[in-house]
Amino acid sequence: MGLQFEEIWDLESVEPLFNVPSCILFGRKEGDAKVAYPIPGQVLRGELPRRNATLSEAEESLAVEEVQFFVSKLGKRSFWSTGGGIKVEEESPYKRLFKNGATIYPRSFWFVEVKTSPLGFNPSLPPLETAERAKKQAKDVYKGLVLKGNVESRFLYATLLSTDLLPFGLLGYRLVVLPIEPNGPGYILVTAEKAHNEGFVYLAKWLEKVQEEWERRRGEKAERINALAWLDYQRKATSQDPQAKYRVIYPSSGTHLCAHVVEDQPIEFDIGEQKVQAKGFVADHVTYCFETSGEDEAYYLVATLNAPLVDRLIKPMQARGLWGPRHIHKKVLDLPIPQFDPSEEAHLKLAELGRACTQKVADWLEAGGPGQVRSIGKLRSMVRQMLAEELREIDEWVEPLLQASG
Repeated sequence: MGLQFEEIWDLESVEPLFNVPSCILFGRKEGDAKVAYPIPGQVLRGELPRRNATLSEAEESLAVEEVQFFVSKLGKRSFWSTGGGIKVEEESPYKRLFKNGATIYPRSFWFVEVKTSPLGFNPSLPPLETAERAKKQAKDVYKGLVLKGNVESRFLYATLLSTDLLPFGLLGYRLVVLPIEPNGPGYILVTAEKAHNEGFVYLAKWLEKVQEEWERRRGEKAERINALAWLDYQRKATSQDPQAKYRVIYPSSGTHLCAHVVEDQPIEFDIGEQKVQAKGFVADHVTYCFETSGEDEAYYLVATLNAPLVDRLIKPMQARGLWGPRHIHKKVLDLPIPQFDPSEEAHLKLAELGRACTQKVADWLEAGGPGQVRSIGKLRSMVRQMLAEELREIDEWVEPLLQASG
């Protein structure tokens, strides 16, 4: 016995209704049910005078558009959409190359800020404390958790949260304590015991506090995995390449996709009149990251990922919540974004546009473009508006690129 779908009503643009986007599916049970496409349906839009409005009130308040729903398929994902079905069997070769970042969590353990004093501090052994944002946003089990102490600067790294990213730019890096050391094309974990044995006594003390709080707050769950193993869950910290020249990074969640290139350059944090230099950059689990030694490849990808067309194409695949589309993860890489080829004019042109947009956003930020705006959504909209002409040109190059690969 199966379900034969006969009609679909899309209610996402109706308010007030439920706290999440809604739809209605009409169907009937049949022994050999087979869905025939397209499925007739309606898109309803408008504002109801009240919750639980009557039928007559709804009829007066809502606009109704008759549509047809098609099944679309991108890679292994399928979804319903209007405007014709899309079928792309071949996913991007970059899907296996973009990796989710390290589980730098609980943030109260690892996200820090340097505590200044009138006498200054030793930049090779700075005094640290759990970052204010980590304190404020801590989940209940970690509320009130503040770590303090000095840590050797060789274990200080930079990372980015999703809310630090703009299209072709970033608002600033986050300082983190990470017990890792470069080891060829990866890292090795430094345990408290190893830190003691190698003379890193301050890191050892920090890690001992971390494990103590982990066990106290996690209870039985801490018996299954310790704090360092969680930090390097699935080797998402130690498998990152400290030698990577370029990293293309985008947030795992968000209404709209945005991406930025992190170049292998010194990252310094201004602390009063002093500076602390990060040992390197490590991607956090709220982002996805691709590492490459090729500058053109990095900027080709960042231009493609920031293309408005690409953002529109993933919208039907994104889960929707109270604030609209959210999860991105690797959905964007179900699109047939081709591997960079330096012999292709379109690829080189996109790389050129990616560099130009990145420089334009950097200049805008340096000149104080954001002003007093703090909303990340508003800031991203401001950037897209500023780059409207460039983004239109990017779309013109990306559209035939995806069609040729699909």
